[in-house]
Amino acid sequence: MADRATLERECDVFARYLAASAGDSYVKAQYVAAHEAGVVELAGTTAFQRRVVSLASSAPWSLRALDVHSRVFANGGLLRRKLVLLLAILETRAPHDVELDTPTAGSAASMFVRMAWIGVVFALLLVASTVVLAPVALLSRAGDSK
Repeated sequence: MADRATLERECDVFARYLAASAGDSYVKAQYVAAHEAGVVELAGTTAFQRRVVSLASSAPWSLRALDVHSRVFANGGLLRRKLVLLLAILETRAPHDVELDTPTAGSAASMFVRMAWIGVVFALLLVASTVVLAPVALLSRAGDSK
């Protein structure tokens, strides 16, 4: 498990990704407490999953692509568990609850255009992240088997 400072920095990065603002001290405390309780990094977590989380927290610009990759190839993996945990914490805390629960206004046509755009971006990010992460995954598997 990472140290407290690393987890708090990770919490800030992931909160900005999920809710467009950093978590407050309560959010960070709950995030760290869940890690200390051992409910996030489960047995079977691979070195590759840890590398993906490390990359996501150190390079926030890559987080969306890494989330897309994890959604398809490791839906129950470490990054997804951390994001779901933080989303649950943020949903119970103002002002994040309003940001997360307020529906986007617009017509049905604009909704379909937005959904199509999101799908296209998802597909592009999936291809790009797979190309970039494939060598990392292979090297990680080779290192795990030693």
